[in-house]
Amino acid sequence: VTFHISGEDSEMMDLEVQLKEKWDLRDVFLTPGVSNEELKNDLSMAGAQYLEMNLPSEESLIALGWGETISGITRNLGRVIPEKTSFVTLCGGVMHYLSEHTPTNVGTPLSGFLYPFHVIPTPLMVGSPELRDQLLNEHEVQHVMNMAQLADIAMVGIGSLKTSTEFEGFGFKSQKELDLLKKRGAVGEMHGEYFNSVGEPLELEHHHRLISIRLETLRKMKHVVGVAGGPDKIEALQAALKGGFIHSLITDEMTARTLLPSS
Repeated sequence: VTFHISGEDSEMMDLEVQLKEKWDLRDVFLTPGVSNEELKNDLSMAGAQYLEMNLPSEESLIALGWGETISGITRNLGRVIPEKTSFVTLCGGVMHYLSEHTPTNVGTPLSGFLYPFHVIPTPLMVGSPELRDQLLNEHEVQHVMNMAQLADIAMVGIGSLKTSTEFEGFGFKSQKELDLLKKRGAVGEMHGEYFNSVGEPLELEHHHRLISIRLETLRKMKHVVGVAGGPDKIEALQAALKGGFIHSLITDEMTARTLLPSS
């Protein structure tokens, strides 16, 4: 499926230009509006297509974040990507989503995938800050996390507090925990790190137990592409844009319209 051919859909292209200007984005890539069931898959396909069209070199390093939409990008990549391209994860816990690939060993590239794939060999969140610090001192973990920060392009999802599966994925189970996060002003997260409606990272206990590239680091990376859409993600997306955590955006047409001031 090719979503977008330059010059083919002037209204969509106009929308992209408006979003770039409003949010000071490098790139905007839109998919047509579809049902919520189809949206994740469409965004994954769009993410793969964006990579195929925008790799900066024959030996690009691509970093991937957490979540179904982002892992779906790997399933949709064609063989047009140069064979010297390599992939790295931005956080622990990604093996949960990449289960169809079999790791030859923790921290080493995945087999069953056409390109070298370096995985942070830990969960996304561990039981204590002390354990997190111990794991961050492990050579293999340090090596992959340092590599991730050097990525030419990073593809990241944006989670909302309205999507219970993402919330539960971090080990949170109760409505009480969700209400507490909301009370603290959380509207969205990236790799388990929550931020408020103006895009400020929150100071939360569990952040000290995360093994991930932090929001402050994402801001400074070469090129971070946010891949998210749908009505549940609008507030989180607006906040991520205000926070400057992403430099480009892949989303659907309906979501894109809500990110612009109504005329």
